[in-house]
Parts: sequence; structure tokens; C-alpha cells
Amino acid sequence: MFDIGMPELIVIFIVALLVFGPKRLPELARAAGKGLAELKKSLHDVKRQVETEFKETTSDIQETIKVGEDGSIAKGLVDLKKSLLDIKKQVEDGYKGALDTSIDRRPVTGTNENIEEEIEEEEEEEEEEEE
Repeated sequence: MFDIGMPELIVIFIVALLVFGPKRLPELARAAGKGLAELKKSLHDVKRQVETEFKETTSDIQETIKVGEDGSIAKGLVDLKKSLLDIKKQVEDGYKGALDTSIDRRPVTGTNENIEEEIEEEEEEEEEEEE
């Protein structure tokens, strides 16, 4: 899909290690894994919903054919078109909802100064532990 090979993965890992540091890298990897798992689950739910709607639609088509035998095929086709449009809208809404819920949207609570202070405190704690 993205055509990423081993050299590219190594470069990405090194850049991530330099940017985030060795302490936060495992935490970020866990969060990314959980996010991807949740996205996969959401997309699976959407797929299952589409399959369910498809089965319902096929049963509606069979009912439409029966209505057509009665001589009112035009009404049956109009009803079929409406139900297909409703299913399309539900699938689109479900897909958008799945993407919205699967993305981790934690608000940023600190300012740059607070983050810098936290980093300095962590560094001081590390120095104290080394002594």
C-alpha cells in the first residue's frame, strides 16, 4: 500500500527516537497500536452493518418483485430506490462516525512553558537518581 521497506522503517524509527526520546517512544507506540486496533474494529463494524443492510435490501428486492407481479412495478421500483438511498446515507454516516470515533482526540492541556517545566523536572529527577 505505502511501499515502505526495511530501510525506510529504520529511518522512521531513528527519527522518532530522536524526536520523542527513549522514555516516551514505547508509550507512543502503545497509543498508536490501540488507535489502529480501534480503527480496525470500527471499520469491521461498518462492514458488518453494510452486509446486514445489503441482506435487508435483497429481501426488499424480492418483495418488490412480488409487488411487480401485482402490476404495480413502478411503485415497487420507487420504494426500492428510496431504500437504496437510505442505505447509502446510513453507510456514509456510519463510515464517517467510525473514523471520528477511532481517532484519539485528547486535548492538549499544557502550554509550551508547562511542558518545558515538566521536561526539566524529569531531567532533574533523573540526575538525582543517578547520584
